[in-house]
Amino acid sequence: MGPLSNAPIDTIKTRLQKTPAQPGVGAWARIAAISADMQEGFHAFYKGITPRIMRVAPGQAVTFTVYEFLRQRIERSNLSFVGGNYEE
Repeated sequence: MGPLSNAPIDTIKTRLQKTPAQPGVGAWARIAAISADMQEGFHAFYKGITPRIMRVAPGQAVTFTVYEFLRQRIERSNLSFVGGNYEE
């Protein structure tokens, strides 16, 4: 969900960094101009999303796998924790 939610903002940021600043033009005006000037339409905000998801997905899979493994190990252990059993 991370790459999908911040892709439009990241696209605008990248295009903002690529265009040279003009004297007397504020940041909000530049952002509005870049957003309005996207000739590819709405889909331009999500250009390059597939490689980003392919980069993020394996790391998230490892994170969730390790989390679930450790959660189960801790719940099955005989260690006493303040607060009792783990609940979601």
